[in-house]
Amino acid sequence: MTLPHLRIWFVGQCPPPMSGQTVFNARMRRCLESAGEVVELPLGGTAGAKLWRALVTPVRLIFGLRRGDIVYTSPPGQAGIWLFLLTVLALRLRGVRFYVHHHSYRAIALGPLPPVRMLGRIAGGLATHVLLCERMRDAYEALYRTSPRERFLCLPNAAFFSGTGTAPPAPREGPVTVGHMSVMTREKGVPYLLDLWRRVADRAPGARLVLAGPVHDPALRAEVETAVREGGGRVAWLGPVSGREKRAFLETVDLFVLPTQLVDEADPLVLLEAYSAGAAVLAPDRGCIRSRLVSPDWLMSMDAAQDVELLATRIAETGRARAELPGRLVAHAQDLRTQAEDRALAFLAEFGLSADDARAALARVRA
Repeated sequence: MTLPHLRIWFVGQCPPPMSGQTVFNARMRRCLESAGEVVELPLGGTAGAKLWRALVTPVRLIFGLRRGDIVYTSPPGQAGIWLFLLTVLALRLRGVRFYVHHHSYRAIALGPLPPVRMLGRIAGGLATHVLLCERMRDAYEALYRTSPRERFLCLPNAAFFSGTGTAPPAPREGPVTVGHMSVMTREKGVPYLLDLWRRVADRAPGARLVLAGPVHDPALRAEVETAVREGGGRVAWLGPVSGREKRAFLETVDLFVLPTQLVDEADPLVLLEAYSAGAAVLAPDRGCIRSRLVSPDWLMSMDAAQDVELLATRIAETGRARAELPGRLVAHAQDLRTQAEDRALAFLAEFGLSADDARAALARVRA
C-alpha cells in the first residue's frame, strides 16, 4: 500500500503510564500510521510533564500545522481537561477541524461540567466528537453541543481489540464458576460482589467465586483475603493475570460479574473478553454496558436484595446451559466486533483509507 501524502497530528498519551485509554491510544496511533505520517504529541505521564506538554503542544500546532493536516486528540480526564483547553484554543486560532475522542463517561454522569462546556465553546464548531456508543454519543451531544457545525460520531472500542476467531469455546467442567477480573477497587464493585456472594453461597452449593487482578488498597486486600479464608474453599483470588493466564481464567468462568460503580466507566473491554471466552456477563446499566450485554435481562440493579436473586438465578441458568450457552455468547462477541468494525471503517475513511486498507490496519493492531 502506498501511503497518501497526509500528515496526522496525534495529541494523546500512549503507554507509559499503562491504562485502558493509553493502551487504546497506542492502537489508534498504529492504525492511523496506515493513513499517513503521524506526528505524536504526548500529554505527559507526570504532573510536571503534563504541564510542560500543555504549554508546548499548542505552540507546535500553531506553527507546525499545514494545509490538509488532520488532528486527532485523546484528551486527558478529570482536571487535565483544563490544560487541554490550550490545545483546543490553538486549533481554533488556526481554524483547523479536529477529532476529540472521549473515553470516559464522567462528563455525562456528572455533567454538564464547566471545562467540557468550555471545550465546545472554544472549539467554535471545529470539533468532531468521537464517542463509544450511541447512548454516549446522544447524551454527550444533548449536554454539550454548542454549534450546528459540530459533529458527533460513534466508534466502539471493540473494533481495535481481538476476539476469539472461529475456535469453539472451551467446555466448562467442575463447579459453576462466578468470576471477576479487574484492577480490583471499591469503585469496580469488589466489596459489593463479596457481599452478594456471602448472601448467595448457601443457595448455590455447586458454585464457586474466583477473583483475578491486583488489589492496591490494603483495606480492600484484607477484605478479599478474609473472603478467601472464610469461603470454605469456594472463594479464590488469583492475583494479577495477563496473556495466556487471563485467557485460561476466562475460559473457566461460567458467569462473569462486573458490578462497577466507577463514574468514568464507559465501554469496558473486559465484557468483550468474557463473551469471547464463552462466559455470560452480569453488569449494571452504566456507560455503554447496556448495549454490550446479550440481553437487558442480564443487567444488575445495584440493589443488593434484587441482585442476590438475579445472581442466584443466573448461576443456575449458566450451569444448566453449559453445553450450548458459551457458543451463543462467543457469537454475540463476534457480532459486537463486526458492528464495531463497520463504524471503524467509516471513521478511518475520513483519514483516506479504503475499506480494504482499513480492515488490514485493524487486523494489524489486533494481532
